[in-house]
Amino acid sequence: MLLQKRYDGCWGLPGGLMDLGESFEEVAIREIFEETGLVVENLKLLNIFSGSKYYLKVPNGDELYSVTAVYYTRDVSGDMKIDYSESEKMQYFLMNNLPNELTDEYRGFIEQYLDCKKCI
Repeated sequence: MLLQKRYDGCWGLPGGLMDLGESFEEVAIREIFEETGLVVENLKLLNIFSGSKYYLKVPNGDELYSVTAVYYTRDVSGDMKIDYSESEKMQYFLMNNLPNELTDEYRGFIEQYLDCKKCI
C-alpha cells in the first residue's frame, strides 16, 4: 500500500480536496498524480466516509465535517516523483507492516479495505 508521510510526522493515504466541477474519481486521479507522479486507472470505490466521526477544526478556526471517497486500484504506472510541498516521503508498505504513525482516520480506511474480501 502506498502511503504518504506528511510534515506533521503522520502517515496517510495520498489525496486531497475537490476542485469545482470534479467528480470523486477525477479528484483521486489528479491528486495521486500531483502528489506522486503516478498515473492510476480502473479505480474501484471502497466506500464514502462521512458523519460525526469526520469532524475537523482547521487552523483558521473553521469547523466542518468531511466527506471522503476512498478508492483502490492495482493499475498504477509511471515513475514516482514526490511533491515535497505536500509530503516528506512516499513509501510502499506491506499490509502486515504498516507504520505506527498512521492516523486513526486512515487506519480505519485501510481496515475496511482489509475486511473487503473482493478488494484483495
